[in-house]
Amino acid sequence: MFSSAFEWLRIDREYMADQEIRQFIEDIQSKFPDVIPLMDKHEECEFAFRMEEFANLTTFAFNENKNADALKYLSYMNLKLETASPAEFEYIDTYYVEHLFWKATPIGIEMGWPLVPDKLKKLYLNFHGQAPQIR
Repeated sequence: MFSSAFEWLRIDREYMADQEIRQFIEDIQSKFPDVIPLMDKHEECEFAFRMEEFANLTTFAFNENKNADALKYLSYMNLKLETASPAEFEYIDTYYVEHLFWKATPIGIEMGWPLVPDKLKKLYLNFHGQAPQIR
């Protein structure tokens, strides 16, 4: 049983946030179907892993010098920041931006970093403290 109206409210907010993120993921899949096989490696409810796969798709585009594709993905996320709910913002920041360049090659870093819009770069730098490094 639920102990209070506050607990009901908390549960309702969590449910609404889950629905928002589910819709966000579905929107990404609709706009960028190439991400579907990557996301499908994870359970439907594993939203964080699914968002990280969109970051991987972006990074793979950097690595493969597919700048037009990378710019589409980055532009979508940058534009989404303007209207993002708190839950959506958290997913963009924590599971997309922080995961960018995770599997980047030296060429991917060199080609990709200049493409990242300033708002997304700021989030990346706030977490990592520096631009991606070529190793």
